[in-house]
Amino acid sequence: FMIKNWDKISSKFLIENKIFKLREDRVISPKKESEHPVWVIDTPNWVNIIPITENNEVILVNQHRFGTEQLSLEIPGGMVDEGEDPKTAAIRELSEETGYTSSEVIEIGRVESNPALMSNHTYSYLALNVSQTEEQKLDGMEDIEILKRHIDEIPSLIEKGEIEHALVICAFYFYNQYLSKGH
Repeated sequence: FMIKNWDKISSKFLIENKIFKLREDRVISPKKESEHPVWVIDTPNWVNIIPITENNEVILVNQHRFGTEQLSLEIPGGMVDEGEDPKTAAIRELSEETGYTSSEVIEIGRVESNPALMSNHTYSYLALNVSQTEEQKLDGMEDIEILKRHIDEIPSLIEKGEIEHALVICAFYFYNQYLSKGH
């Protein structure tokens, strides 16, 4: 027996806003040939970026997250604008959220953000030798504190639950893979 994709027989948007669209699809199980409703969140691709200074300090952002209703320690990141290249978006988010820039930005990985419910990908980047060259450019929904932590502290921050954002942890996994390849 080989697993098969489910056929979609209809699709309609239930909610649409500038961040996401909630879609209801009707699908047919290839195994039981039964019809089921499923819900999908269509959202733009996301990016995150690990900014590291020449002194091996990671520039982290601490901000309130509405889903958990708590502060979240993360790396800079955000949505890819329509028609924008993910690398360009990562560089933009780094600059807007922190004021830091780099001329050495490398794509280190891509994941499906949450394939059970979401249609997008998250791209992870590494920015080397970052320096603060400008001021933060925060929008009305952003209130971001910038923190610096040595790269060697990151595993401990994850282990202690100070960094819990799954996509941030994925980015540090990709960073470790990047290093293991001799970079």
